[in-house]
Amino acid sequence: MAPTTSLKRAAPDDADDYSFLRRRGGDGPRAYHDTDTTANESASTFQPGAIVRVKLRNFVTYSEAQFSLGPNLNMVIGPNGTGKSSLVCAICLGLGYPPNVLGRASTFGDFVKHGNDEAELEVELQRKPEDAENYVIGLVIRREDNSRKFTINGSRSTLKDVQKLMRSLRIQIDNLCQFLPQDKVAEFAGLTPVELLEKTLHAAAPQDMIVWQQELKQGFKEQKEVQSITDKTREDVKRMEDKQRLLQADVDKLRERKAIQEALIKLKQLRLIAQYQEAREHFNDARMRKKESQRAYKRLERSVAPALEAVNRKQDYSRKVRGVVTLRRRELEQAVAEADKALGPVESASGKMTQIENAIRTEEDNFKDKRKRMGALRKEITDLKAKYAQEPKEFKAGEWNLQILDHQKREKQQKALDLVPERDAIKTEGYGLRQQKMALVQELEALDSQEGQLLNQLKNMNPDAAAGWAWLKDNQGGFEKEVFGPPMLTCSVKDKRYKDLVQSMLQGSDFFCFTTQTRADHKKLSDQLYGTLGLSVTVRTCFSSLDSFKPPMPQEQLSRYGFDGYVLDFLDGPAPVLAMLCAEKRLHQSALSLNEISDDQFEQIQKDELINYFSAGRKFYRIMRRREYGPGAVSTRVTGFSEGRFWTDQPVDGSEKLEIRRKIEEIDGKTDELLTKLKEVAEKHKTLTGEIKELEEKKSGLMAQKNQLQAEFTQWNGLPDKIDAKEKVQERTQKELDEAKARRVDLMRQLDDATVDMSKAVIKHFETLGAIRKTRQKLLEAQVWELEAESDVKCLKDKNAEITARLEDEKAKVEQAKKDVEEFRQTAGEAQDKVSEFLNDENRVALLAAARDRTVAEFEGSITAEQAKLEMIEAGNPQALEEYELYAQKIEQIRHAAENQETRLAQLNARIEEIQSQWEPRLDELVGQINDAFSYNFEQISCAGEVGVHKDADFDKWAIDIKVRFRQGETLQRLDQHRQSGGERAVSTIFYLMALQALAQAPFRVVDEINQGMDPRNERMVHERMVEVACREHTSQYFLITPKLLSELRYDPRMMVHVIVSGERVDQTSTTKMNFGKFVQIQKRLKAQAGRLR
Repeated sequence: MAPTTSLKRAAPDDADDYSFLRRRGGDGPRAYHDTDTTANESASTFQPGAIVRVKLRNFVTYSEAQFSLGPNLNMVIGPNGTGKSSLVCAICLGLGYPPNVLGRASTFGDFVKHGNDEAELEVELQRKPEDAENYVIGLVIRREDNSRKFTINGSRSTLKDVQKLMRSLRIQIDNLCQFLPQDKVAEFAGLTPVELLEKTLHAAAPQDMIVWQQELKQGFKEQKEVQSITDKTREDVKRMEDKQRLLQADVDKLRERKAIQEALIKLKQLRLIAQYQEAREHFNDARMRKKESQRAYKRLERSVAPALEAVNRKQDYSRKVRGVVTLRRRELEQAVAEADKALGPVESASGKMTQIENAIRTEEDNFKDKRKRMGALRKEITDLKAKYAQEPKEFKAGEWNLQILDHQKREKQQKALDLVPERDAIKTEGYGLRQQKMALVQELEALDSQEGQLLNQLKNMNPDAAAGWAWLKDNQGGFEKEVFGPPMLTCSVKDKRYKDLVQSMLQGSDFFCFTTQTRADHKKLSDQLYGTLGLSVTVRTCFSSLDSFKPPMPQEQLSRYGFDGYVLDFLDGPAPVLAMLCAEKRLHQSALSLNEISDDQFEQIQKDELINYFSAGRKFYRIMRRREYGPGAVSTRVTGFSEGRFWTDQPVDGSEKLEIRRKIEEIDGKTDELLTKLKEVAEKHKTLTGEIKELEEKKSGLMAQKNQLQAEFTQWNGLPDKIDAKEKVQERTQKELDEAKARRVDLMRQLDDATVDMSKAVIKHFETLGAIRKTRQKLLEAQVWELEAESDVKCLKDKNAEITARLEDEKAKVEQAKKDVEEFRQTAGEAQDKVSEFLNDENRVALLAAARDRTVAEFEGSITAEQAKLEMIEAGNPQALEEYELYAQKIEQIRHAAENQETRLAQLNARIEEIQSQWEPRLDELVGQINDAFSYNFEQISCAGEVGVHKDADFDKWAIDIKVRFRQGETLQRLDQHRQSGGERAVSTIFYLMALQALAQAPFRVVDEINQGMDPRNERMVHERMVEVACREHTSQYFLITPKLLSELRYDPRMMVHVIVSGERVDQTSTTKMNFGKFVQIQKRLKAQAGRLR
């Protein structure tokens, strides 16, 4: 719990009136505050949106507290850890901003005080003139579900409602120019000039300038995009036009070829028309020839008709005779078919007889087999009855089982099994002893090596570190980068004379720690060593390389102080381990000397302030400087040191070797005992195994006798059933013999019937053969008649050969004429079809006129000439014409698009020019005001500063350009993280923020511990300017959070000082021990006494 006390509106020299001292809190579960006076008195001077009051409950370190704040400068002071930054956190979270703005905890639940479930915040903001009451934003944070609940003036609200209210009041806690918490100071220093311009405008510029800037950003962005597209479009057009020009020669040739090809197409069409016309003329001529041939053939046919009539009659007789021959040939074929048909029953009857004969033979063979089987069955039955008449020896299974005695074998087997665990236990114990002996032998050998001596020393000094190192050596491959063991093992002193001096700079944990190179390896190693193995060891991580640790002065200058070198110069080891020791113990800045240094050298060391840690002779020096108390506040602590325990070449402890040898001898004795026991167990097991084998052999003989008797008895018992079965088989076999006899008789009868059927079929087939002989005789007779008729016809034809030849010639002419007509008809039709494909109403007249009075040969000559011309014209790119026309089409499309883009670009340029003409002058004016205040602040500390606007051709690179000069004779230099020191950057930062104070659009500003790192002179001057600027009338509210202040600083009645004190001994009411009124009285009394003494 952190009680607070505020000082307000009082002159520090007023020794009698302490009414300005007002209580702000107390220790214990609750802090009580008197807040009415502050709120009422300052209500009229608060800017809208300024913080009037902050109330906390169960928040971070506070159980309950309330801060009543002033309208101007609020200075919150107190030692580190008392809760100053908690007030900053409360303002941030209470106004609806996330924790990452603070650079601290990432979850809201982390801000709830330990041991509580909820935290409550209340932030009261000054109202706007048109509103009736102040804005009171309430926040409840639950640790369990990490949730937030907001209220505004007691009514439940959402985060969006709170954010909307913050925007209306121009509160920008996420803007480092308005809200600079402790953990964000370095981030502010790292802002780029472009980001600083953005933050400055949001903090100091009116809303319309911010809107204009966003419109300009968007406009310039669109301008770049449109300009880029336009330029690319122009390049595309130029590139396509160039390609078009390259294609022009080929295009001209292709166009000429195209004209010739079109002429060829027309000539070929005209040739088809000529072909059609010629084919039509040939068709008409052929049709006339056909009619004339037909008339000539008929005239000749009428003139030779009487001479040919006798031939015709003889030909008719010949045709009739051929008909008779054909008829009788059919009759012969029919008779042959009837004979073939009659042959079928003969073959069928023959096959049936063969089948029956085969069946008879089969039955006879079967009958013989069964009769032989009957004889064998009678003999078997007789033999079985004879065996059954002879009774076997009596067999009792129980008596034989008693003789076998299986239980004796089982007992001995169980005894043998019982010996196995005992034997395994002896072997396991022997293996363990063997492992122990091997480890002891290795340990004994290691005592004679340097590494072994170091490991042994590590085990004696820090067993946990030794165990961790043993685990690490076996698991090194599981890490991202190499992990290093204790420096006691991995490092060494280059010169043994300096080993004590080097060790004087280090502590015990420095020798036993482990070094990792990544965060993941640090976590993994820590989890394993701490969590899994339960070892108490130190794990460190250094992310900087060894080269980054630079000494404060070169070696030549160091020797003037009497030093031999830096500690790092005398250490050898892995670079990451040495870098870790430099980061932890500043070995690169600490010096060593074998000899004592002189007083003059010591004074020079103190004066130059470059070396704060060094060892000389047998003493360690530590120089401490308290800059807050002035340049003379220097103290030196000198301590002696003894001989170092590490990195020594000590002889091996003989007693330790004797102890290890004693353990080895003890293990050898135990091993001998185990061997004796193992031999005894093995002998017992061997004996039992022999007895079990004898029992098994005896059992095998008894089992053979038992099985033989049992088989004989079982066989005799089964004889009656076997005899009965054989007799039944005999009955079935006899029955089958009787059935076989009956079947043989039946088959003989069937054979007789088949023989009769075959005889009938043979007779019928013989009859059909006689019919064939008769029909063949008739056919021969008709064939003789046919030969005679054909001979007569031939004689007549020979007599009329000339007449027939003339008729045949005329007939051939008729047929040829018919053939010609059809051929020319087809040719004309095909030509007509081809002409119809291209001839239409539009070109009919022109094509027919062009083809008139010209032959096909003429057209073919013209086609040949045009083709010769076409072959003379060759284009390098056959696709050039298509590509040329495609480029022309694309160029037209792209030009149209380019015109639209240029129109859009002109509109954007006009809009940008319009906005920039209003925004840029106001920006120059705003930055000019900031520059005036910034320069003035620097002039007050005899330095120089300048703020300007860097106007780049690229609007996104417009930036705030800050230049400063802290020493006479230097030029103004750009403010960055490399040129100025940390204190100089802090002064520049606070002066820049102060320059924004009068222009601030935000109702309040917060700066946390910005004065840390400043020297007293700069801190005093900065404080002077801060009070002057922040305590003016009509300025925004200002918070400065700091853990300490110098004495005799400027005080202004408009400022309010909040002192936060916490601790176990702070009284509950904050009026007795923590009465700041009494503190002031004591201070004034001491000053008065000091004045009288002077």
